[in-house]
Amino acid sequence: MFYSLYFDSMIINQGIKSFAVIGLLSLLVNCGCGERRFHDKKGQSAPTDSLVITLDGETGKTVFDITQKNHKVAYIETASGLFIKGIDSIESNYQYGWLYSVNDSIAQVAADKYLTGDGDTIKWHFRKF
Repeated sequence: MFYSLYFDSMIINQGIKSFAVIGLLSLLVNCGCGERRFHDKKGQSAPTDSLVITLDGETGKTVFDITQKNHKVAYIETASGLFIKGIDSIESNYQYGWLYSVNDSIAQVAADKYLTGDGDTIKWHFRKF
């Protein structure tokens, strides 16, 4: 994340009179949330994560178990499994949400249904939908 601070002044000429406008100030905050990276020849854009949490898999443990052991997790029980609402107080909203991958493949099941193994790499992505 970076911050940029811009300060400009300008002179406005109005006939015989000139006015100096001092204090035109703007602040730009860039967290990378809206950036896109191009990944193929057709110019299709890949989503950019705002935040990634990386964990190591453990034989016989689910993604949910490992995540809950290392972080504060907010979730909802659904018919398909546990839906992760938030990790470490960073909550999903109408634009962003949590999804996970194991060994760089986005999972197709709920976190409490995916059994990991030693050597697996779990990544939680906070991503714009």
